[in-house]
Order: sequence, then structure tokens, then C-alpha cells
Amino acid sequence: MHDCLRGRRQLLLAFLLATGALGSSAQDYPLRPIQMLVPFAAGGGLDLNARNLAEAMAQELAQSMAVVNRDGAAGTIGLTTVANARPDGYALAFTPAVPLSSEPHRLKSLQYGLDSFRYVCQVFDNIFAIAVPGNSPYRSIADILADARKDPGKVNYGTSGTGSIPHLGTSDIEATTKVSLTHVPYKGDAPMLQDLLGNRLSFGAVLVSSITGQLNSGALRLIAVYADKRHPSFASVPTLREAGVPVVQASFGGVLAPARTPDAVIGRLEASCRAAVASPRYQEWARGANQVVDFRPGKEFERNVREDSRLKAETIQRLGLNNP
Repeated sequence: MHDCLRGRRQLLLAFLLATGALGSSAQDYPLRPIQMLVPFAAGGGLDLNARNLAEAMAQELAQSMAVVNRDGAAGTIGLTTVANARPDGYALAFTPAVPLSSEPHRLKSLQYGLDSFRYVCQVFDNIFAIAVPGNSPYRSIADILADARKDPGKVNYGTSGTGSIPHLGTSDIEATTKVSLTHVPYKGDAPMLQDLLGNRLSFGAVLVSSITGQLNSGALRLIAVYADKRHPSFASVPTLREAGVPVVQASFGGVLAPARTPDAVIGRLEASCRAAVASPRYQEWARGANQVVDFRPGKEFERNVREDSRLKAETIQRLGLNNP
């Protein structure tokens, strides 16, 4: 009888631990290394950001944190992995909001949504901009629009792909200003930049931090940014809204955990994220990389993602990019 009762208790305990029902307290978490998954390839700006943040958070948590890349399908493979992970705080995602706020509208077959995660902290803003070759006659967004009105379809632009932040943002420019631009999608920024530098594109819509070298050398020049605020490293470049085009295409990101991760663990992670982002070492790295730091607590991060999802749904619907 006693052995049977003991066995039932052990099975119940194992079930509670497996489902996270017992949770973990802020005092005993973390007890082992944490995995931070990046849903894009190694070596890019997001990957470097994740590694610098993970190092700073590991110091705050007094526990190692390994960064693992699981790229593919515009970030959705990696996020699916984390959504299905055990909700105990040992599997996290470091990601831009796009795979969560945009891709579920484009791909109805995705196995995750806004409610599949808990939002630990927002860490960064990615500011995209309109960039032109250094010898381009365009000096402002007004110049580009004037040329497009004069000869519809003549002005072409490159992006890293259909459905990307730059594509959605530029399509909003077209809708708002009633101009027609020719979109040339590429498989990433690198091939697009080759054509932009070779003057085969009128302009490129690109992440500012990824073209620092070309901007510093004068090979490329910024016209306007898609964000709601100017890039701190290029403060003379206006936002589209300041330039008379009422378009904002936000791009931001941070740390996610699987849904049902205990409150105490989320609280411990959020506190460590706040301290890590404010640390001198992380701040120094961000300045050198022209990475805009924008810490927000988890609840505010979640609000931002949900609002971004609403806005992206409207643009994706208008462009007919929503797939079954």
C-alpha cells in the first residue's frame, strides 16, 4: 500500500515538474545553463547582439547562457522550437518582432501565435532607412516621389525580400503618397547592396546598422528613416514623417520565453535583462555597432508586439501577401 502511494506521489511530482506546474522561484532559478535561441543565421547583427546580451545576462544570473542559431523560414523555425520548449526558463528566444507580428498573418499554417510566448524584455530597435548611392541626384524623399510621379514605375528599389520590413514600409509609402515604385526583392541585403552600389537601383531600403562602413566612406547616403525617431548615430537624417510622408514601420525585438513559464522566472529574467542592457560593456558594444538600445519591460514589450501585429496585418492584407 505504502509503495503504491509513494509511486503515485512520484508520478504526480514528475508530471508537475514536466508541465511547469510547480514552477521555479526567483531564488532557485537558474540552476543550470540557459539556452538563448536566435532564429536567424550566425554572424549577422542580430546574432552579435544576442551574444553580447547573453554574456551580460549570464553575469547577472551567475549562470552560463549559450546562444544557439536555428535559422530558416524567416525566423519561424526557431520560434516554433521555443514555443514548443519546456516552459521552465531554460529555453529562450532572442528575436526581432517580425517572425511573431508579421509571419503569422502571412502563413496561416504556423504553429504559434502571440499567445505562445511570454514577453521577457524588449532590448533593441532596428532602424531601417532609404539609402542611395553617394552620387545619386536624390537628396530627399520629395525628390524620389517627384521622379516617381513624373514616370510611374521608373524608380526601383531593393529590399532583402518580399514581406520584409523595408518592403512593407515602402509599400506604405506608395499607398500614402499614391505613387508607383518598382520593387526588386533579393535573398538578403548583400546582393541588394551590390546592385545599389553599382547604381542599378534607385534606392535601397536597408537596416542602417548593416551599412555603417558604406555610409562612413560616402559610398551610400541616407535619405530618411522608417522609424518614429531618428537614428542617434545619424541625427541629421529625418524620419519619413518629418519629411512629410506619414509612414512609420517599426522594427524592434527582445527576449521571449515559452507560454506558461512561471512568473518568478520571468521576473528574474526581466531584472537580469534590464541590468545587462544597462551594463557598460553592452552599451559600449551597441555604440560601436550603431545598434539602437531600447529596453522595455515585458508587459510593454508585449503591448508593442500586439500593436505591431495589428498594423502589419493591415499592410499584408492590402498587399495580398496573406497565404492560407
